[in-house]
Amino acid sequence: MNHSLITDSLREELVRQLVYFDENTYGILERTAMESPADRAEIRALIERYQACVQRILTGAGDELTRSAVLIGSWISLRIGPETLTDAYRIVIPGESSLDEFSISLCSPMGRALLLAEPGETVTVHTPLGSDQVLVLNNVYEYPVREKQR
Repeated sequence: MNHSLITDSLREELVRQLVYFDENTYGILERTAMESPADRAEIRALIERYQACVQRILTGAGDELTRSAVLIGSWISLRIGPETLTDAYRIVIPGESSLDEFSISLCSPMGRALLLAEPGETVTVHTPLGSDQVLVLNNVYEYPVREKQR
């Protein structure tokens, strides 16, 4: 992997995400208590795959950034069935999603399907209303720049 892709700010953001999951996975799974055991298991497995992916990025052992895998903070353009959406959507942690801000929680059916996908990949999104084929057209990873504490 090209280590120049890992800036100090990016490294800090990815470490923040790992810490978030270490501290909040139990709470995320508790909030999904009303979902089926299969959905809870899917979310747990997704979090574990995501953590492993981020750890590979941080150690330089993975090429997810050069392949443009969808991460938390990614802005993605989509085609759902025959319709190309004109707005980009951002994948966010639970509690930060808002349709007004074009954000999708990683725990939503859409977020679960899109996290770790790559441009050109088609994923199936399962919802209570049925299933949709979603093509990832573009992915730009953008994380919030946080001011350093003085």
